[in-house]
Parts: sequence; structure tokens; C-alpha cells
Amino acid sequence: MTLATIISFSDFGTLVEGAFQPEVPVVSSSESDLGEPLERFAGPEEMCAKAAACAKAGVHNYAFGLWYPSMKGKVIERKIILDPPREGKSFRYSLSGWGIIHLHLYFTPPNTLQCRVAVNSEARAKSRQSRYPDMGAVSEWDWRVVETYAFRLSRKLASMGRIAPVVQQSVPGDAAT
Repeated sequence: MTLATIISFSDFGTLVEGAFQPEVPVVSSSESDLGEPLERFAGPEEMCAKAAACAKAGVHNYAFGLWYPSMKGKVIERKIILDPPREGKSFRYSLSGWGIIHLHLYFTPPNTLQCRVAVNSEARAKSRQSRYPDMGAVSEWDWRVVETYAFRLSRKLASMGRIAPVVQQSVPGDAAT
């Protein structure tokens, strides 16, 4: 079961403001829309605008990927070929890197969202390194820095609300009988 912290949109603004201090991260979508490139976000305002747009559009979940230059390491954009194509689109992109910090949002109408921070540990990354040689060596990352930023974001998020299981999107026709 995945747990996330229930916060308001103003809390999300405070969280991402803090994510841009003391160092400015490179932020993009963790996964692109079908047939589109990854979206880039220059600052907290753009991240908040995207979260608001997702909520307004009825999107169930969205994730940002954060990479701080001091974390070092290799960040790649993978082109994922969709076979069969979905909605007439044949690809999408995904952000990859051993120490990328993912900020997941799950929208819970009307005025809250569930948020969680997800990042690999050094041990987990090492155990998977041989499966993903294109991601470079785990040792290229400064894991002390990765853990520092991930812990800061997690601690800040935990102070903002209560933790609950992530609300799962209902699938049409899946009604309990």
C-alpha cells in the first residue's frame, strides 16, 4: 500500500518553494503525455500551475522529477515505444536517473491532494545497476546530497498534514457486487 500526505494546494506551494532552496533543481515531468516531450518547470509557480491544471482537468495523478546539480549522476530521458499505440500515439518519454527525486501528486477533489516523495536508496540502485547499464554507474551520484534533499522534502511534507493510503482511481465497470 502506498501512503501519502494529505495537503492543501497552498501547502503544495510552500513545499515546492522550499524545494528551490538553497539550490535550484532541474524539474520536469517524470513521464510525458502520450506523443509529447517531457515538460520542464523553471520554478515553484510553474509547478503549482501544473498541479492546478491537472486538478481542473480531472487528472488522477502526476509526478515531477527533481535533480539538483550537486547530486551529480546521469539523468536520461527514455523514449518509450507504445505497442500497441494508445490514443493514436506511439511513444512517450520517461525521466530516469538513480537519484532522481520524484514528487508524486494524487488529486483528491475538491480542495486537497495527496503527495509523496519517492527516491531510490543507494543500496536499491546498486542492486539494479546491472539491469540498467544505460543509466550509468550508481557511484557517479553523491548519495549524501540525494538523501539530504529527499529527507528535507519528506520532513517538510510530513509536517503539513496527515498520512493516508493513496486514493485509487476507480475503473468504470469495476463496481463491487
